[in-house]
Amino acid sequence: MSEPAKIARRPLLLALAAVLGMGVVGGGIYESSGLWRRHRSASAYDDLLGSLSDRDAANRLGNAVLAETETFSIRDTARELRTRIGHRPLSAALGEDMAQDRISEAGGWILPETLALLCALAAKVG
Repeated sequence: MSEPAKIARRPLLLALAAVLGMGVVGGGIYESSGLWRRHRSASAYDDLLGSLSDRDAANRLGNAVLAETETFSIRDTARELRTRIGHRPLSAALGEDMAQDRISEAGGWILPETLALLCALAAKVG
């Protein structure tokens, strides 16, 4: 029978330390990426706008919606959105829009109406 291979302790510890260090550095980079995001001041519509994962993209899409809308009332839109979304996830409200054929077109995009209104609200609020 042959003896089992021996692993030197120092190279093993160095390799483990390197892997741990890479994890720490990677985690630090991931967490610090939030520092470069644009911070917005609080608004009366954060309960609605908080469901948007990318506010900058929503603002761009909202500007396209507003360009094709004749009149837009922030208060009326917020009231309508609160009624449609309620305390459900946004995805449930969007699914309901699709089921009821409430669809809008803005900037060449076909969108559920709730999403179009939410993006327009985001563009108006800033």
